Amino acid sequence: MPSSPAHALRALVFAFGLSQFFRGCLAVIAPELQRDLGLSAAGFGSLSSCFFLACALAQIPVGIAFDRYGVGRPTRWLLALGVVSAVLFVLAPNGVTAMLAQAGLGAACAPVFMGLMHYAGAHLPAERYVPFVGRANAIGMVGALCATAPLGWLAQRVGWRLALSVSVVCMAMACWGVWRHVRDAGPAAASREPPAAMLRVSLRLLVRPVLWTLIPLCIAMAAGTAFRNAWGGPYLADMFGLDTQTRGLVLTLLSVAGFATALLLPVLVRRSSLRRAVLGWGLVSMAGAALLALWPGGGALALHMLPLAVLATFGMVHPLVMTHGRELLPATLRGRGLGVLNTFVFLGAALASWAFGLIADAGHQAGWTLEQTWSGIFVCAGVLMLGGLLAYVFSPAPGSAQLRQ
Repeated sequence: MPSSPAHALRALVFAFGLSQFFRGCLAVIAPELQRDLGLSAAGFGSLSSCFFLACALAQIPVGIAFDRYGVGRPTRWLLALGVVSAVLFVLAPNGVTAMLAQAGLGAACAPVFMGLMHYAGAHLPAERYVPFVGRANAIGMVGALCATAPLGWLAQRVGWRLALSVSVVCMAMACWGVWRHVRDAGPAAASREPPAAMLRVSLRLLVRPVLWTLIPLCIAMAAGTAFRNAWGGPYLADMFGLDTQTRGLVLTLLSVAGFATALLLPVLVRRSSLRRAVLGWGLVSMAGAALLALWPGGGALALHMLPLAVLATFGMVHPLVMTHGRELLPATLRGRGLGVLNTFVFLGAALASWAFGLIADAGHQAGWTLEQTWSGIFVCAGVLMLGGLLAYVFSPAPGSAQLRQ
């Protein structure tokens, strides 16, 4: 008997929360990973980039699969790959194996958020869509919270390998939930298109100017998420000398800020508009990056928490930007269109994490102080955000125009 849409949405929200855990779990255990896997700062940047690069490369194929087969079939097969990859990461003897495992986890998590939005858009009335996505984004932050203080506490007591073994069980549960409950099909018109034709349509979306008002912002979101998901831990260890458990507590506060932001943004949308909410939060986050670039460390940690929090929560505009893009696309192109946009979200995350690692490595080799090195990293984050927001200023209002095939 087919499962209800409500059960399917719950399964996808659980999988989304788990994907948020895997996006952020490296941050709190970063120094331990570098030590046990023999990684430099640049090597750690590459390790954290593998997840997001695999996510980026999978987005367009996943979008095509959604339009052709529906959300359930491609998501459950990729989550099965995630179970194997999670085991491989726990057992990884060196950095190369860990990078391979991270790539597998990135591919496994690639369909989850886009699938949640795609499935919700097909099964919920329009007036419930944005509130649901906002709530789902907030609930998903529970996974990000688990990747902070709880992971830090457990890793300090039993080691990061045993701590991450719990995630293997959770990945298996997510795979079973999607396999059991998400049973849908793609639009009839799209399902009849040859795969090569669907790929050509996806690539043609890249020459549409309207999407390029959103794509730079998709890349720029990484300026914030890279700190919450990977570089917050090294920053706290370098500038404030925090141990694993204490880093976890601080990163928990950043995830709580993300949870609060996920609840706040739909309210801002209702009171103003989607575009104004995105631009407003982007300007606040960019101000946080500027403050940290001017004063990256020194003094009490509490004085740095507010700018760090607003910077780290910039990525929470992701659902709003995806909603904006979805409303510019006809129904038969939504899977592929969201795949194109999400490609740049995860590509930006991969490039930003890699670039931050290169800056840290260059600073070490050039004899920079830690303050100078981290100031350079925060400047890089601010420049990324500025470019994305400038392009977004020219985006059309959601629903005002649609891309035609």
